[in-house]
Amino acid sequence: MRPTLLLMTAAAALAGCDVFIAPAEPGVGADEARPGTAAFAHSQTEDLSGSYPVGEAQVGTADLRLRSLFIGQTPDFRAWEAGRRTAGYAPVMLEFSTTGGGSERVAADSYSVSDDRVRMTGRSAGGERITFDGRMDVGALATARRNLGGGEAAAVTATVRIGDRTVSGVRLYWNGGD
Repeated sequence: MRPTLLLMTAAAALAGCDVFIAPAEPGVGADEARPGTAAFAHSQTEDLSGSYPVGEAQVGTADLRLRSLFIGQTPDFRAWEAGRRTAGYAPVMLEFSTTGGGSERVAADSYSVSDDRVRMTGRSAGGERITFDGRMDVGALATARRNLGGGEAAAVTATVRIGDRTVSGVRLYWNGGD
């Protein structure tokens, strides 16, 4: 009886811990991410949901130009992490403009989201490794929400890596959605 009680107590204590899992560096381990693994983690207590368009015009490569970051709502994260997935959707995605005027969504194959940071990795349709590491400015986000979008300060400042090209200081502004 005591070993069972001890095991249950330890499991309950561990269940309350937040675990930070940083996305893998390009080419390292994230390809093996499977539903229900620690490659997906969220611990945000604030509502970060919405679309975050890029403030600069040309962030990316000749083939892919970052257009926006999308962050879903808490139930979206829970469903994804439980293995309930919808094709073409993830609770963290990047949207790119492509040559010829098209667009491409890159869903996370790993992510870590907290109140002050959003990290993800994914792959473009062409197979390029993409990483996103953004710092949230909750004050700027709150102002943008009060103003229903259109805040002057960036809600996210990020470093984006597409293949072997890295762009730092990418500023994204909150918008309620498409």
